[in-house]
Amino acid sequence: MNNKSRSFESDRQLSGNEILKAESDGLRSSIALELKDDSPTFSNDAAQILKFHGVYTQDDRDKRSTLRKNGSELAHMCMVRVAIPGGRLTPEQYLALDELASDLAGESLRITTRQGIQFHFVAKGDLKPVVKAVNDALLTTYAGCGDVVRNVTACTAPRSDGLDLQMAEIADQISARYKPASSAYFEIWSDGARIDQVEADPIYGTTYLPRKFKIGIATTDDNCVDLMSHDLGVVLDPALVGQVGIVVGGGLGKGHADPGSLARLAEPLCTVRTEHLLQTIDTVLSIQRDYGDRSDRSRARLKYLIESHGIEWFRREAEARSNFPFMDFDSVKFSDSPSHLGLNLSAPSRPYYGLKLPSGRIKDTSLVALRTALRGVVQDFRPLISLTAKEDLVLFGLELEQLEKLRARLDSDGVQLSESLSPLTRDSFACPALPTCGLALAESERILPTLIKEIDDELKLHALSDSEISLRMTGCPNGCARPYLAEIGIVGRSKRSYDVYLGANRKGTRLGTLYAVDVAFDILRESLAGPFKLYSETRLPGEGFGDFCHRIGVQELTKRYAPAPRRTRKAEPSKSGQS
Repeated sequence: MNNKSRSFESDRQLSGNEILKAESDGLRSSIALELKDDSPTFSNDAAQILKFHGVYTQDDRDKRSTLRKNGSELAHMCMVRVAIPGGRLTPEQYLALDELASDLAGESLRITTRQGIQFHFVAKGDLKPVVKAVNDALLTTYAGCGDVVRNVTACTAPRSDGLDLQMAEIADQISARYKPASSAYFEIWSDGARIDQVEADPIYGTTYLPRKFKIGIATTDDNCVDLMSHDLGVVLDPALVGQVGIVVGGGLGKGHADPGSLARLAEPLCTVRTEHLLQTIDTVLSIQRDYGDRSDRSRARLKYLIESHGIEWFRREAEARSNFPFMDFDSVKFSDSPSHLGLNLSAPSRPYYGLKLPSGRIKDTSLVALRTALRGVVQDFRPLISLTAKEDLVLFGLELEQLEKLRARLDSDGVQLSESLSPLTRDSFACPALPTCGLALAESERILPTLIKEIDDELKLHALSDSEISLRMTGCPNGCARPYLAEIGIVGRSKRSYDVYLGANRKGTRLGTLYAVDVAFDILRESLAGPFKLYSETRLPGEGFGDFCHRIGVQELTKRYAPAPRRTRKAEPSKSGQS
């Protein structure tokens, strides 16, 4: 890859993060020294570089206010993210991660919307053994975070045509190719010997990318990874052998107080021969590396570069850097975005069972010992495991009879099977938010079950209980659970209120539109009653809720039914202890 730096930002001052990366000594910073001291946390500089190693510094926000009032140290902790290309795990790897959760990582595993696993509540003093245990299981946290290519998503649920195996292979190739070249990770976490660095990483240079870079892989008949939300997406068409489509410029994070920020879907770039895929990704990365905004991190994602300069400019620049032809890729059409839940026999020789998880959280509670139950079936049946981009589990690699026994075992252990859940429950998930995420403005994961029950009750009133409607909830507008691609997107605005988005489609090719602003949690159900009633009475045959909202017009629904923003509405009595 051409490493010559060319930048539209060359006459602007670099942000502090850019300087920090350049001076980090190949992603080493002072991490190794600070791991040896007695402080419960890291310096700000080390904490920024730690992200490249898959570690975020956090604190328990449930305790923050009390500790501050008492003048006490915050309840510092770390989140450790395991990067798992395509989300595929062997039973041995899953059991190793489960054991790690018991020993050092808060008694739970959290599946992410990028098919990784996060450990929360990891103490600084336990970081080295946690990361070492991950590596011992032939997994890694390297580049789980940071301004590099993040974990590569791909739907790896078994298929009759074997494309899942091809996508898994591509995901592994991309993941290996774009790990930072620095040996800092192995020096720090495995006590390896230092290998002197060349002047710059051969792909990333000395300052890596301006921001994180997300890559996904999907087929035209299965967009369960929401490919159009990625910086770069790889599209496989089962009818086209030896070619792949490339889309670029997607990204969903934005800010409430930043009118220039935006959620954006990727656009078609080109079609290339499969053997040219990695070179094409090299080219796209080099353009983002050289031209991405390094002075303002809020504008540093690839989507802003393409939004400002246009896809035609980007295509010309990419072609000029390539030594192979780009073929046309006019539009992206996905036929489905399945959940992969329940018993699936679409590939009779490769059956699987998809288990719905509560927003990806695997832990034992007073209601169900989910983590214990999963540990038991993995120990006894030894299934292969695929983590989905909707935070669920696919268990496969077994004969149908074994899968049936596995399913019966889960049922006997008190685990709710996917088939027994309401359609809304099956197609809903949330980001972690409080108490672990430092960016969260409101509750999400912990409050989603209450919201689902209330909305399910409202759907019953309108004879819509059997309707498949997707709902996603986040604690802030950064959109980690991709709420802008859900038929109902609930986005945290303040401690007690949310914005509501409607009108996205179920195929992941249309963003939702803002329907209601600053809605108190207590009246989220009430805010949706009008649209549900109208949908029940006037929908077209086979029309989904998101398509209905889009056809009627979300602005029209807002005029008819949306409540006034909470701060300008007269205070109302709280129904659930929140105001």
